[in-house]
Amino acid sequence: MGCTTRLVDSPRCIEVRYFGEVTPADLVTALDAAFALAREEDLWFILADTSELTSDPSVFALYDVAAQIADAGIARRYREAVVAPPGAASADSARFFEDATVNRGLIARVFGDRDAAESWLCEQARGLSA
Repeated sequence: MGCTTRLVDSPRCIEVRYFGEVTPADLVTALDAAFALAREEDLWFILADTSELTSDPSVFALYDVAAQIADAGIARRYREAVVAPPGAASADSARFFEDATVNRGLIARVFGDRDAAESWLCEQARGLSA
């Protein structure tokens, strides 16, 4: 699997981009990298671009990632926009992740395209700064 994590200026967020096949261990590695950068920048807006995945992570792995995020103690400031990969099964996996995070009191949304995800993150940033 490939994964990159970087700081993005517009919208100001942490981008985690996944491509290829993903394993549960890959998800944990990506989450650790994103959280390290988030703590360093004190920035809790995450853009997870999964549009280039070629396999879906298991629901168990997605459930565990949602639990780890919830256990991090940053729920009030945390926002995640997920760009879903194409395909019905992949969209279902992305919606499962959204449900798993929202059920833990976090704010996350799944989008079919990156522009919509970025716009939502901008709206969230304005809402928290008001």
